[in-house]
Amino acid sequence: MWIVVAASLSQAGPPTLPAADWPQFRGAAGDGVSAETGWSDRFGPDGPRVLWERRIGAGYASVSIVDGRLYSAGWADGQTTVYCLDAETGDDRWTHRYPIERHNTQHQGGPAGTPAVDGDRVYTLSREAQLFCLHAGAGTVLWSKRLMEQFGVQKPQFAFAGSPVVHGDTLFVDVGCIAAFDKRSGRILWQSKDYGPAYSTPVPFTVDERPLLAAFPQEGLVIFDRSTGQERAVHPWSNPYGNNAVVPVIEGRRLFISSGDNIGGVLLELTGAGLEVAWEAPTFRNKMATSVLLDGHLYGFDVAVLKCIDIRTGRSKWKQRGLGRGSLMAADGRLIILSEKGELVIAAATAKSFVVHDRAEVLDAGDCWVVPVLAEGRIYCRSGDGRLVCIDMGKQRNADPMRSAPP
Repeated sequence: MWIVVAASLSQAGPPTLPAADWPQFRGAAGDGVSAETGWSDRFGPDGPRVLWERRIGAGYASVSIVDGRLYSAGWADGQTTVYCLDAETGDDRWTHRYPIERHNTQHQGGPAGTPAVDGDRVYTLSREAQLFCLHAGAGTVLWSKRLMEQFGVQKPQFAFAGSPVVHGDTLFVDVGCIAAFDKRSGRILWQSKDYGPAYSTPVPFTVDERPLLAAFPQEGLVIFDRSTGQERAVHPWSNPYGNNAVVPVIEGRRLFISSGDNIGGVLLELTGAGLEVAWEAPTFRNKMATSVLLDGHLYGFDVAVLKCIDIRTGRSKWKQRGLGRGSLMAADGRLIILSEKGELVIAAATAKSFVVHDRAEVLDAGDCWVVPVLAEGRIYCRSGDGRLVCIDMGKQRNADPMRSAPP
């Protein structure tokens, strides 16, 4: 049994990066919240200013941005292409291609894992659990691994969808087996048993100087010692389809997990006895998009209804329909939301009501399930069929007072 030495639990982020950088899925701290300020939450009288747009192939990989370079991936013509683009112009810096099936069961297919960028390295994980370490400047392969063969795991029904995560000197992945690698050499440091199909992304955090890792494979929430891979706590989470896809959200001693398919969400408290249920919310079902946590409130999608939930009680503060199965991030007290049909919405992150600052269609396709990303005053949005757009949000503009969303 794991004994909690101290009463406080805090998420420990990687080394400090410029506020404009977004180096991996859900950002530097893995919480979906950017430290960037000074960007405008209004599109202006002529609507969104599109700096550039291009096709990068089918897929659901979001973007990572470091030092003015954008990294993502898409599928076309029997190949996945990993892209490095100029973040301001959309021009190619380099590409890396490899053959792979589309894996389009009940969706557009293509890669779903977002590249992780660390120094001169870029890490990507394919739908078939191929792990690549590429040179960030040139795109050359520094090392690669086939994790299905190495770990003896089976490809899940919808193929692997998690993203690699870098923390300190270690690279973490979840392919049913959760594993840690030396990020430079690719040497395996530890691996867990197989916890079943994996679509989620692991989250590093720390309790009283104990390095931990939270993962959410098919069997449920699992807490590991980050240094050794020893299992510390488990909360089984039954899902008839085995598709736990969202990332654990961490605050204090508490961890929130959720699933779609009429499962709902649960807030768990880490204690000396393990993981104990604080509350359950059967009508807060994060099917694909992970919620963000700000000022004691969770903002996320109950399937196709955006909700604000008090993390202390699990009670809903407000709900908003009309956005479909969208996704979101947060920055500077505001929510950046991409609806399922491609509408970009900037709203206040407040528990009082859903208050829109501005909104506009920026993509004209369905399956816009990819989380938008703000970096250096620009918002990047992607559709499942492969259209990527860059919206200039510039600096803060003087505009009309906030307006409430229509009912």
